[in-house]
Amino acid sequence: MAVVRYLPVDKIRRRSDARPLEEATVASLADSIKEIGLRCPINVRLVDGQYELIAGSHRLAACERLGETEILVTEVVEDDLHAELAMIDENLCRAELSPVDRATQTARRKAIYEELHPETKLGENQHTRVRQVGEPSASQRFTADTAARTGQSERSVQRDAERGEKIIPEAMQLVKGTELESGAYLDRLKGLSPNDQVAAAKRDLYGGPTDSGPVRDRDAIAARVKSVAATSPRPAKQHQHLVALLDEISAMRAADIISACPARERAALCTRLSHLINAFQQIMEGVAP
Repeated sequence: MAVVRYLPVDKIRRRSDARPLEEATVASLADSIKEIGLRCPINVRLVDGQYELIAGSHRLAACERLGETEILVTEVVEDDLHAELAMIDENLCRAELSPVDRATQTARRKAIYEELHPETKLGENQHTRVRQVGEPSASQRFTADTAARTGQSERSVQRDAERGEKIIPEAMQLVKGTELESGAYLDRLKGLSPNDQVAAAKRDLYGGPTDSGPVRDRDAIAARVKSVAATSPRPAKQHQHLVALLDEISAMRAADIISACPARERAALCTRLSHLINAFQQIMEGVAP
């Protein structure tokens, strides 16, 4: 049973596998919390007499920056796998996740989900019990569950999971934060063997010969990366899309949205709405006369 209450900020510890904090996100949240307060509590659990942070690392950091001594939390009772799953879900709701981080987190979520729900593994029912026609499965398939919780399409979830599963960590780390980090480049890497993935990443990053082939034309690589980046919507179209979206949101009734949202998806929705509030706040400040 979840309990919502205030806890001292200095009594909450972060997980060792938590993602590094994004300074821009912390600063933006601090401004928002200072203005309107913390709208969504962070999630914690009690482990060995200490409160461990499950979701809300940036919100906690923002409150620490503001000098807050207490923070609103939702205390839940969860095992290690469910706690990690909750942390990953919050990460996947963030629009600014890099392609490498999104692939890695999605693949890890798949591994945890299939451990918790082994009946959803591909082909599992062929060797266990065959369901009768019309009988619902015990759990949603991984892609459907992840899409519902993060707002991504099932195809996007499957694509990110494949990248994270097929590309080895060493190759991921080589690409992360570089000009090569894009979904298109990860798709190229995932088709190579593990040894070739590392060799290709080093060759494309640094130039020079490798054990797996000749020097790649770096100008061609830069052009390909540039062409991928160029597919992003232009600012004018982004503005038009935002205006249309705001018109659509304005026509919605809050009560209808609340009643239609399943209980298990409310925490993820709350997180995404919090990020949207921060983004809209930045836009308001930028366009204010």
